[in-house]
Amino acid sequence: MDVHHIPPAAIARKTRSPLSEPALLSDALMLAGAFAFEMGEDGHLDPANRDALAHNLVEMPDMFSTAASDWEARLGPDDVRARRAALSRLTFVGARYKLDYVVRDGMGEHRHFREIAEAMACADGRATLIRGVLLDRTGEASRNAAIAWRARHDPLTRLPNRSCLDAAAVQLSALSIRTGVPAYLLRVRIGNWRRYVDTYGEEIGDQLLGEVGHRLRAASLAPDMAFRLGGADFAIGSLTGDLEDLATSLEILLGGQPVHTAMGALPLDIDIASVRLGALRDALDATRAVLEDDLDYGSRTPQSQPIDIDQLLRDDRITLAFQPIVHAKTGALHHYECLLRLRLPDGRIESAYKVILAAEQSGQVTQLDRRALDLALPFLKDDGDVRLALNVSAGTIADEAASAAYIASLTALGSDAARITIEMTETLALDDPALASSFAAAVRALGCAFAVDDFGSGHTSFRNLLAVEADSIKIDGSLVAGVATDENKQAFIRMMVDLAATFSVQTVAEMVEDHADAIVLARIGVDYLQGYYYGRPVPAPSWPRLSPDAKKTVET
Repeated sequence: MDVHHIPPAAIARKTRSPLSEPALLSDALMLAGAFAFEMGEDGHLDPANRDALAHNLVEMPDMFSTAASDWEARLGPDDVRARRAALSRLTFVGARYKLDYVVRDGMGEHRHFREIAEAMACADGRATLIRGVLLDRTGEASRNAAIAWRARHDPLTRLPNRSCLDAAAVQLSALSIRTGVPAYLLRVRIGNWRRYVDTYGEEIGDQLLGEVGHRLRAASLAPDMAFRLGGADFAIGSLTGDLEDLATSLEILLGGQPVHTAMGALPLDIDIASVRLGALRDALDATRAVLEDDLDYGSRTPQSQPIDIDQLLRDDRITLAFQPIVHAKTGALHHYECLLRLRLPDGRIESAYKVILAAEQSGQVTQLDRRALDLALPFLKDDGDVRLALNVSAGTIADEAASAAYIASLTALGSDAARITIEMTETLALDDPALASSFAAAVRALGCAFAVDDFGSGHTSFRNLLAVEADSIKIDGSLVAGVATDENKQAFIRMMVDLAATFSVQTVAEMVEDHADAIVLARIGVDYLQGYYYGRPVPAPSWPRLSPDAKKTVET
């Protein structure tokens, strides 16, 4: 049977739907807490339902103004700058932005809005007609804030929970290094809490824990911090010159006064164990010991299982993995970064992070650097096109003999050295730019390229970057992840790219994990991209080969 076709336009004339009637579309958006608007060159918001937006902001419609200056007067200075910057980037038809900001309503309360807009017409590189939607996200923002707070805090004591401990320990370690004042993590246990719970019930137990939390919150002054680990266990991070005095103060604070309950005044028995936060690399091990209760109460130094670097090297259990680094605009392979990996006794491969930390502590990190170079050399000899990046530690650069031996190995490569990039961490460029500059000059004289790794994770200035004469900087992954939807990250990376270009330095973005981030980074002007979106580290270089003509195009 033939079915008569009815054109969509004919249906639209006979029905009322949000898509066929702008007024109805506006009403539908309003039900979802959204308000459609248009905006011209003068920045005046023209809402589809002005009265509804005025009502939302607790304003009298006849006194409600959405002129550019009046709308910006409702925003904070940072949000005004962010909104103006977003508007200035609408330079072509179809360009869009998504912006979250806080608006002050007629009662002086703050409301969270999301503005999503698109350029519908442009002239002379700027938008002349913009259409978009204002979405009231106040309820969602409050719920998200509550969820985020609950994820990082214990609701009973209102203290940060164990998920916050790692970051806090690293911060205290860094502060300890800068100030020279020792930092400690203490695990505090209410020794008789379980007995009280068994005798009087969970309600009394919760009251005791709540009072402990109250006392710790009242006594903790920055930078010291208190955490609840779970049960009757708490942790204290403290910058102090006298551990014994701190422990005594905690015993007095928590156990000096009983807690008054319906069952009478209940005294608290306080047990304390501690571990010192030394160098930054020790912070995570220290928190693991505290979290896993791997401490002897009364003992100050937890014991850890040593890693025998020499034995791992003799057993050939240190190996390499190769991760591709590609051109941002074409996606074509440029080179691979060589990453150290540990081969387990059962043949599985895992990160060598703990091995590297152990080698740094024992002064054997120079052996790992040399092994990485030795493992990479056969790949250079077997493939005349492959380019590799190798990480060199501060230990190797600072050790005169190890540095000379490393440079001698690079010298023996002859012209093949031009296919190697040496990567140095940003920390070394900051701590000793003269030493870093000397090593950089030596390897660049052999034809190697030189890169500063993890740029943006510390405090390196571009003056130090100039001192080491880096050919490229690798933008730290913490600044890259989620950049497509984070305008603050976009602005920061754009600044880094512009400054790097001024000094003729190329840029590499790490931790690129999705298409949207890759597109934004390419538009910003980042030269190369690295991350799981393009490839995970693999045991051997593997990437589609380019034709000679295509290779010339990419290299130019």
